[in-house]
Amino acid sequence: MSQLSEFLSEHKISAEALIKASHAIETPSVEDRALMAARSNARRTKKPYAELSLGKPKSRGRGVTLDVLNRAMAGQPVPRLVRSKILRAVNDRLVNSKKQPVDWRPLFADAKVKKAVLL
Repeated sequence: MSQLSEFLSEHKISAEALIKASHAIETPSVEDRALMAARSNARRTKKPYAELSLGKPKSRGRGVTLDVLNRAMAGQPVPRLVRSKILRAVNDRLVNSKKQPVDWRPLFADAKVKKAVLL
């Protein structure tokens, strides 16, 4: 068992609840969609984001899936972006149950980083 699975069982957070929370968090809002469109237009016209005062959208597109969550709970290496999405979902569940949000260390200190494949 990994530290993530132990943490989830200790705080009684189910995998289904995490997946539902992740999809709710990562779904782009109207503001995020407008910001992504403005950033796309800036790239097309080759203008820097700072010149147009464009920030980053809060959502990252897709939530985590059950397969990826099971791999993370088994202690297999997962990418950094997936770990951050899982962390956001865990913190959302903890805040909803009136507990303090956690850092990534109690969840992924034992997990190895999945290296990017360069072609």
